[in-house]
Amino acid sequence: MTIDHRISTLAPFEPTPRPRPVRSRRGDRPERDLPPSDRQLTTLLAPPGEHHLAQRLNTILEVLGGRRSAAQIEQLVDPALFARLIAHPRLPGTRHRIGPLHVCHPTDTAVEACATIRSGPRVLALAARFQRTRSGWVCTRFHLLAPRTGPMRAVQPAQPVRRLAA
Repeated sequence: MTIDHRISTLAPFEPTPRPRPVRSRRGDRPERDLPPSDRQLTTLLAPPGEHHLAQRLNTILEVLGGRRSAAQIEQLVDPALFARLIAHPRLPGTRHRIGPLHVCHPTDTAVEACATIRSGPRVLALAARFQRTRSGWVCTRFHLLAPRTGPMRAVQPAQPVRRLAA
């Protein structure tokens, strides 16, 4: 049995010529892709949608849970909130799931959101506020409301109202 070890040559190949970029003439000005400097950029930034807000809240929760580096949210949150989140003790336990997000727009430059968070058998409440800045939408308030850890007190029934005789 003989094996043919000859290397076959490839057919000559030349790449197809690409069109050369057109150089602009000296007097041509490029189209503006940014607003003029006297116009504020904040007028161009639309509020984030519910899906985008849920992603940002999820990212903050992952930092609190220790599953994500805090440096990843530094640009997404206010500096004061960032310092508070760094100092916050890590939330132990299972992964979390964000429930339906409720969003309201109290002003043109603010968005407030609330949701329930399921973390194992526990259900937590979440409230957040996003403010529009020149660089984009930044989370300025973030509150995770956990249930009380102490014993539950029974709610006292309301006392009947006594009517005074006239």
